[in-house]
Amino acid sequence: MIRGVKLYGLFIFSGLGFLALIALGLWQLERREWKEALLADLGHALSPSAEALDIWAAESELAHRDFIRVKLQGRFDNAQERYLFAVLEGQTGWQVIAPFITTDRRLVFVNRGFVPDRLKDSRSRPQSLIEDETELTGLLRRKPKAGMFTPANQPPRNIWYWADVDALLASVPDATRLRPVNGLVQALSSGDEAPWPRPVPPDPSAIPNNHLQYAFTWFALAVVLLVMTFSLLRSGRLRDGSG
Repeated sequence: MIRGVKLYGLFIFSGLGFLALIALGLWQLERREWKEALLADLGHALSPSAEALDIWAAESELAHRDFIRVKLQGRFDNAQERYLFAVLEGQTGWQVIAPFITTDRRLVFVNRGFVPDRLKDSRSRPQSLIEDETELTGLLRRKPKAGMFTPANQPPRNIWYWADVDALLASVPDATRLRPVNGLVQALSSGDEAPWPRPVPPDPSAIPNNHLQYAFTWFALAVVLLVMTFSLLRSGRLRDGSG
């Protein structure tokens, strides 16, 4: 009886463990497929030869693309700059995220780039403020999501730790008069902008894609679990009265 109970428990434990490890491996393979598609989107969007879409056309593509090259024409609302905490090359500072109102009355937040902490206040960098109507090229991306350990944003203090697009849009006075864009634009360098903010587009080479190794690890652990279970059964340690 004791031996039967132990065998039953062993089979349940090993079976559930094996299924869980296989599921984790399959999940990593799905993540790898998603990451490869994301990197392909990003690489294409960063290519100078990529077509820059109008914002209304690009937004409709966000359902199945992560990054889309776009061209915007309109004005920045410099008085409504938002500041996203960031570190660049070991220097702490902020990403300047400003509302941009297009000529057809669309409202989209544009990540203009990085400034060191000493230049957070726009009054310390008046040359960076674009008052006239302008045209810019950038990457429209899906709404970011907060990480598990990302601190909570503090909108009343204008301190942001992740680009919560919905909250950013809601923080703009009279935003309801405009048509909000359900995404965030990362500005690309034109080569003739002010030194700050410095556009910092995503770098495909800096985005890890280790999901295949993770999948192999989970599958290997599943095999190890099977081998250990088989070895334990063959050893006879589950006979009556054994520990």
